[in-house]
Formats: sequence, C-alpha cells, structure tokens
Amino acid sequence: MHVNSLEDLINEYGFTDEEINFALERAKGIIFGFAMEYRARKVLENYNFTNIKSVNLPTHDIEAEKDGEKYYIEVKASKKSPTKEYSAYKIAMIAQLHGIHLTLVMLPSPRLYLTEEILSEPKKVLFEFFKMLFNNENDKLKEFLANDKNRKIVESYNKVITHYFPEIKDLTSLEIIRPIL
Repeated sequence: MHVNSLEDLINEYGFTDEEINFALERAKGIIFGFAMEYRARKVLENYNFTNIKSVNLPTHDIEAEKDGEKYYIEVKASKKSPTKEYSAYKIAMIAQLHGIHLTLVMLPSPRLYLTEEILSEPKKVLFEFFKMLFNNENDKLKEFLANDKNRKIVESYNKVITHYFPEIKDLTSLEIIRPIL
C-alpha cells in the first residue's frame, strides 16, 4: 500500500490514526473500484487495446481502441451477474454508442464479453430494437416488430421508449414505433 499519500495527509492536516482508519473504512469501496479499474486497464493492454482512457459515464468506465475500432468497456468487479444491473434506460444508452460495448468481468479472473451476447433475452431484444431505431434501420425495424415475441417484449418497455421518443428525429422510425406506444 502506498502509505506516502496517507503520511502526507497526516502530516499536513494532523489527522489521528483513528481518523485515517475511519476514512479508509468509509472509502474502501471507492478504493476497491479504482484499483479494479486500474487492473482492468492492464488487462486491456494485455489484450492489445490502445488509447485506453478512464471515463466516468453511465454506460462505461473505459474507452479504448483496437484494430481501428472504438470500444466502450464497462468494468464489473462483482460476483453477481455482470449485466443484472443494466436497466432498460442503460440498454438504450448503450445502443446509442458508436462503437462496440464490452463488459469486462474482473472476478474471479478477468473475462471480456461482448455485452449484447450476455444480456438476458428481453434486454437483448430491447438492445436490438434501440440499435435499429437509433440507426434509422427502418426496414429491419419493421421486420423485427412484425415478430410477435419481439413486439411483446418491446411493448413491455413502453415507458423507456417513450422517454427516448424526443431523440428520434426520423419520421419513418416514429411512424413504425407509434403503434407500440
């Protein structure tokens, strides 16, 4: 552990051991998160990613490039299902990204997944829907919604779709989705 930073704080502000221990206990989760993010950056370097940048966005923690492609990487350091906490709103935001979204699961050992492949079936359908919608792929969208199973799943996310309605500029896309709202 890098104690020089702690020693600097103790010396500069006169903190007691008790105060520092209290602060460390409270900050344990934050320290854990940043340490895992640093470890994740090293993992990505080993996978030959370049231009690795830490970001603090709702959709991802790291941006990187590989083979001319832009990647958005969410780092998960929990033992829970890596995409369980991905809300429908987050799925819509991910679908708006211009690049590939990955989920890097750090525990028990680092594994990199294409996010859309590890989503639950309903979230996968929602992701595909938003991807087509935001990319104005109207023919694909019509065909997609012609499938009863897809349409029923998408209709169950009516509130989320309505939330993103103002961002849809293509009139044809709006006409296609209007019946499900």
